[in-house]
Amino acid sequence: MFRLKTIKERLYSLVFAWRGLSYLILREDSFKFQLFFSFLFIIAGFYFQITNIEWFAQLGMMALVLSVEGLNSAVEKLADYMQPNFDKHIGKIKDIAAGAVLVAGLFALAIGLIIYIPYFLDLI
Repeated sequence: MFRLKTIKERLYSLVFAWRGLSYLILREDSFKFQLFFSFLFIIAGFYFQITNIEWFAQLGMMALVLSVEGLNSAVEKLADYMQPNFDKHIGKIKDIAAGAVLVAGLFALAIGLIIYIPYFLDLI
């Protein structure tokens, strides 16, 4: 079914993926910011004992935002490598990538509000 070489190559590719994730966690402030808020929402989820469906929505949005943030960082690094000097076209590419993060973040915020507003209202 699978060749042993293919399995070894897939497993070895995890080394590169881990290296990339480590870079994001250690060196990319935007990713750290998103990761910090993800942890806050995980703590809030346990505190308020949100439902399984709410966990699914919350974790899905966290994965989306963190993934898009990682892709945005990759686009920025590639753009800076290709054109280290200011270039309006490169700036537009970076703006579009950042806009994608904003879209994911706004939808994550909306889902967070939908999930947590009722729990906060119950505290009042």
